[in-house]
Amino acid sequence: MKRVVIVGLLALGCFLAGCGTNPTATTAAGGNWAATFQGPPANETLFNFVTTFSVNDTGAMNVTNLNFLTVGPCFPVTGLGETVGGTFDVTSAPSDPTATANVTFTVKGNGNVLTLTGTATGVTNTVAQTTTWNDVTGSWTLTGSSTCTLGIASPGGTFTMCPNSTTCSTT
Repeated sequence: MKRVVIVGLLALGCFLAGCGTNPTATTAAGGNWAATFQGPPANETLFNFVTTFSVNDTGAMNVTNLNFLTVGPCFPVTGLGETVGGTFDVTSAPSDPTATANVTFTVKGNGNVLTLTGTATGVTNTVAQTTTWNDVTGSWTLTGSSTCTLGIASPGGTFTMCPNSTTCSTT
């Protein structure tokens, strides 16, 4: 009988320990995203790609798909053979309806490196504790062979990356 009482008290203690805790916000990012890159001259659209990724608890991206939509001298259209990764570090509090995250995304292949650095913005439902990400905007740089860098002294510019369900306004 003592064992049953002890087990019952332990079960009750475990149950009560879970009561009153706040739910953890779900700020997960991922899914299918599309990116458009602008650069010199005159902020023309230079190239774009689509990607599929998920983000783990530490903010690391797991990229499962990358396809360039424009043919270029740097990377093959299919994205095969590249090393792709990045981070999606949420910087806003779960109680803040304005969600923000620092984002990096890197594509390495054929001796070339494309690096994106930007800020994601979204909206957090503070009751449901879920975040809907709207877009990522920032700057990009490209290093590598002279054919890849488009003959530009400092190849780079701005980018916009949006979930496929969102229409990004691009130049």
